[in-house]
Amino acid sequence: MNARAITRATTLLALCAVLALVVVGRLPGANGGLAEGIGLGRATTVAAKVKDFTVTSQPLSVSVQRSQSATFAVTVTPSGDFTGAVVLTAAGLPLGSTATFTPGAVNVTGAAAVGSTLVVTTSATTPLGSDGFTVTGTNGSTKRTLDLAVVVSTPPAALAVAITPASVSVAPGSTATYAVGISRVNGYAGAVSLTATGPLPKGVQVVLSPASLPAGTGSGTATLQVTTGSTTPDGTTAIGVTVSGPGVSSSSATASLVVDSKVSAKPFTLSGDLMGSLYPGAPGRPVALAVTNPNNQPIKITNLGVTVSSVTRLGSAVSGCTPTDFAVRQYVGSYPLSVPANAQATRLENLGVPTSALPTVTFVNAARSQDACRGVTVNLAYTGSATNQ
Repeated sequence: MNARAITRATTLLALCAVLALVVVGRLPGANGGLAEGIGLGRATTVAAKVKDFTVTSQPLSVSVQRSQSATFAVTVTPSGDFTGAVVLTAAGLPLGSTATFTPGAVNVTGAAAVGSTLVVTTSATTPLGSDGFTVTGTNGSTKRTLDLAVVVSTPPAALAVAITPASVSVAPGSTATYAVGISRVNGYAGAVSLTATGPLPKGVQVVLSPASLPAGTGSGTATLQVTTGSTTPDGTTAIGVTVSGPGVSSSSATASLVVDSKVSAKPFTLSGDLMGSLYPGAPGRPVALAVTNPNNQPIKITNLGVTVSSVTRLGSAVSGCTPTDFAVRQYVGSYPLSVPANAQATRLENLGVPTSALPTVTFVNAARSQDACRGVTVNLAYTGSATNQ
């Protein structure tokens, strides 16, 4: 074969190789792979967006006292063009607590996050300490969870006081009687002092009986008597009582005294006896109150009061046993009480008052008083007001 023939053959082979490369589109690389060929574009793959959401909260943990509420700002944040309703629930809550979402389901319509307020309300039985729970957001089969916590502590010891009735209307020269309820809260067991507060109108005198309660547990009662004078001006006055004790903040309550000279006071008398004997541990004994109406027309009793005036033994004063050793719960029925004209010693039960609403007297069970008050007579005093209107 001559030189020209060899050259043409070589050229033909080269053209065939180029044609093959164009068809295949890749050249052998240095590592044995294929390099990009000439004249061909690169293929591009686009990943699909995953529609989803997350649930977050601010804060993640809240500290509260028993019977208080913890508030969380829960947020649902969408991703990947997610839209739809997300239902929010809570599970594993601390014992004795409840959870409320407002709203209970959030509607995601765009890229913006949507919020809900979660309120976890504890109770007096909720255990102390930190307790975690789980919030779940649900949309169809998609669920996202978030762990939160409530740290529960014991509220501080305290005192509470209430006065009933809330308002008493009397004519000048009459006496209004209120019941004072004292509660020791969150384990407080110290002594309690009671004081009357607020400026008083002319001629008004206030007596608290008893003016203190000994150390102990549980609730107590006292009687607030407000006596007006014949010259006390008409008007409404707030009569306050403050209770205080060592180591706790004081607490106050008020009731209204309404003095109205246009109210015609009508005379009547009260008498009564204890329905049963008093002894340590005995329940409160009702006072069988009886009303005598000397008027030739019916009257309406607008207020009743019972106090322990003295304690005697065989008619003589007793050393070591005082009226403070006996607690009085005042009449808890409704007013006014209608009494027929010329009624003689008519018992309240005959006027439709249930026995459970009568005033009661209870012996305050204390080691000292068990011996000092043995065999005593408890003398009661009665007050009240009535009109014919």
